[in-house]
Amino acid sequence: MFFCLAPIRGITDHVFRSVYSAHFKGFDCAVAPFISTVKGKTVKLSHIKDILPENNRNLPVIPQVIGNNPEDFIVLCQQLYEMGYSTVNWNLGCPFPQVTKKKRGSGLLPYPEKIESFLEYVCPRIKNKLSVKTRLGLLSKDEMEKFIPVLNKFPISEVIIHPRTAKQMYSGKVDLIGFEQFMASTIHPVMYNGDINDVKSFKDISNKIPGISRFMIGRGALSNPILLEEIQGITTHSSTIFQRIKCFHDDLFKAYDNYFNNPGNLLDKMKGLWFYLSNTLAENKKFLKSIQKTNNPNEYKNIINSFS
Repeated sequence: MFFCLAPIRGITDHVFRSVYSAHFKGFDCAVAPFISTVKGKTVKLSHIKDILPENNRNLPVIPQVIGNNPEDFIVLCQQLYEMGYSTVNWNLGCPFPQVTKKKRGSGLLPYPEKIESFLEYVCPRIKNKLSVKTRLGLLSKDEMEKFIPVLNKFPISEVIIHPRTAKQMYSGKVDLIGFEQFMASTIHPVMYNGDINDVKSFKDISNKIPGISRFMIGRGALSNPILLEEIQGITTHSSTIFQRIKCFHDDLFKAYDNYFNNPGNLLDKMKGLWFYLSNTLAENKKFLKSIQKTNNPNEYKNIINSFS
């Protein structure tokens, strides 16, 4: 089995990836949250600081790029290659309307001719391997009948499939039949992504899709940081689970405090994490409301310590 940490914008940045991988086992790599292409022949290091090699020593990372301009994409890929990144992931899966309305992410899926012209120009001109993260379609999974044959024309190293349409966002159930249809139609290696939230859901999905050995997990691991260990049979005594997560939380707090040196940014990050951690650790709505209301790091720490 091969496990990859999903890119979750605003959460799984290099600080999170570094601290997480120091505390928990299970992930073989991570795909970083997407970097947008920019105009010009160079890309400022500040634009790509999340995937600078010096920031990614603990867990192998694959940069993800979003954009629909092939020339700008090539410039960024070349710079990433020179930094040591032999693989780049093209985001064809982002479902958010502010992205899709610009024909980026899933917004390109109804336009197979644009995908084809993009890949025709890009593939011969980059040294990186190119993987793709996608959905079944923007509005309908019927769209994949037209864009999968396009992907099959090009040397894609892997297709990461989240079996929902962009219109669904993250609502409803994943479409495992749609995933199997996609898998049967593509000539490329496939990775599964979506709704692996606990050991049971992992077993259910892997049993329903025989032959899949590569999985991308995001929200499930944020809600339960030891999920990958549980899936792989690494046992943690129940009495120590909370303490391990608390140590991870405290180290992450310190790391963000050092990185930002800004209380607002620090608390924004920690509140974002609690959106997921609360699914596992806290059913107390008053506790969570207190976290969301505070704008003071010391008060935040007192709230957390009172919970523990």
